[in-house]
Amino acid sequence: MNTERRRHLFVVSVGIRILGVFFLITGLARAAVVESFSFDTFGGSGSLVIPDGNPVGVSDTRTVSTSLGPIISLTVSLEISAQYNGDLYVYLQHEDTWAVLLNRPGRTGANPFGYADSGFSVTLTDDSLRQDIHLYRDSVSPAPGAPLTGAWQPDGRALDPDSVTDAGARTSTLSGFTGLDPNGAWTLFVADMSSGGASAINGWNMEITAVPEPAAATVVCGVALSGFGLWRFWRGRRRSRPDNGMPGVAADRRQSHGGGPS
Repeated sequence: MNTERRRHLFVVSVGIRILGVFFLITGLARAAVVESFSFDTFGGSGSLVIPDGNPVGVSDTRTVSTSLGPIISLTVSLEISAQYNGDLYVYLQHEDTWAVLLNRPGRTGANPFGYADSGFSVTLTDDSLRQDIHLYRDSVSPAPGAPLTGAWQPDGRALDPDSVTDAGARTSTLSGFTGLDPNGAWTLFVADMSSGGASAINGWNMEITAVPEPAAATVVCGVALSGFGLWRFWRGRRRSRPDNGMPGVAADRRQSHGGGPS
């Protein structure tokens, strides 16, 4: 095989392999996407009443169905009407993982009752730039009768609501859901731990950032092209060898022309 022919085969095989790798990377390394799930109706009603002064509380379970892959991060929004924020205990559960969103906000060693504000219209995220919602009055004081607004870090204190204080370790945050499959049941639990006011869930939302599932056809195409490129390269090298890759042939030819060993 002449030099020009070998060069052509080499360029073609390399080009096919590069194209195959491109398809493979495109199929596997896809950009993260965000999908939002909102829940604002409860059995035909626009709100879900939270039993007053009852630790049994109330649960709202929703089933998520999505093509998203493993969770990268999770943001939760809450719309809760209340007359005494310091009474509320809220967590979110998925599979065997749960995150404490609220645990008697404002409750400290010096204040066993928590904050006396009226409700929440907040977004909760593990973003390090946000402040702990348990001590939100360190930075903002809602107007009388108005809910707390803005973006905050979840409480995260997986402690008994009857004894929790700001000193408790924050070990149960939204980052616990990282890596989980978002599909399946998600449960929001809310309890009013002390009597003396009406509360209700008016809506909640999850914003899931995740990696999309790989495009199967793109991955298969990438693997096939890469394999074909390698095969073309190997086949070209075999055809360029004088002995065609078969042991003994070259030696036999040399001997037939008097070029063998004496």
